[in-house]
Amino acid sequence: MLPTMILPRPTDQLAGCCWLPRFAAKVRASRSKQLPFVYRLALGHSLGIDGSFLRQFKISHQQFIHAVEQAPSNEALAQWFLTLPAVTDISIKSWNRHAPLLGSKGHPGYLTRHLIKWVLYPKSVTHPVGSLFEAIEQDERS
Repeated sequence: MLPTMILPRPTDQLAGCCWLPRFAAKVRASRSKQLPFVYRLALGHSLGIDGSFLRQFKISHQQFIHAVEQAPSNEALAQWFLTLPAVTDISIKSWNRHAPLLGSKGHPGYLTRHLIKWVLYPKSVTHPVGSLFEAIEQDERS
């Protein structure tokens, strides 16, 4: 899906939190017009992992975009993130356990994964996976 760019893996962490470096990289790539169109459509969408991330940490999409734009580095973004009231060791650990299960049977995003795989994660159509994180890994890394 992303032949000319590599995004951080879903499990890569910043400030001890998975998805944060990937989401930030997607925002930066979108701003510089480097993010593929279908990824731009899904960026920050409430039904996707971005939306789950934003809800978990009580951040608005615009607030996150602004923070990424203002942060001169990932380290600065991590410092901002760690100052948010909803960002605690407990909320990060909860997210890190919960997020890799998104899209799995019995977890949020299951139906969404099956609907979007045709466009965002086409390899999972012929090689089924168990979660959104697995779909991303398979489509971008294999």
